Amino acid sequence: MLRQIRKLFDQIGDSEDIEKRDASDLRMISAALLAEVATVDHELDVRERETLVSVLQQHYRLEADEAGALVEEALGHREDATSLYEFTQTVNREFDDRDKYLLVRQMWQVALADGTIEPFEEHLIRRVADLVYLPHGLFTRARAEAREMAKLK
Repeated sequence: MLRQIRKLFDQIGDSEDIEKRDASDLRMISAALLAEVATVDHELDVRERETLVSVLQQHYRLEADEAGALVEEALGHREDATSLYEFTQTVNREFDDRDKYLLVRQMWQVALADGTIEPFEEHLIRRVADLVYLPHGLFTRARAEAREMAKLK
């Protein structure tokens, strides 16, 4: 998965005249990080997959089949992953503070989808939050909001 992101970096280049990446690139980065949460425990619960699709569909205003295809692509490239740092570098460059917060909240939503937050899931979300410089208060707020959202389902 990270190899695919690296390929996107190579295609786009480091030119300073490029202000924003293509929206599909950013969607793939989000999908990849969310897929990593869903599979970090080496099991993909159907509820996690459904939440992953739903979160991407709502956040990026995608059709269900588009979001599903994005999830499948992210899951299909998971074994190519090399480093979270590459993803989070792009998140730091391209996402504003609100989008970083929403990404972490979405990661919590995926982790909570099966009713249990596994230690690996929490560790991964903490690492991403740290790497995107999300303050601890917003990290805990994102978790609390995701829990409330899960209760409303």
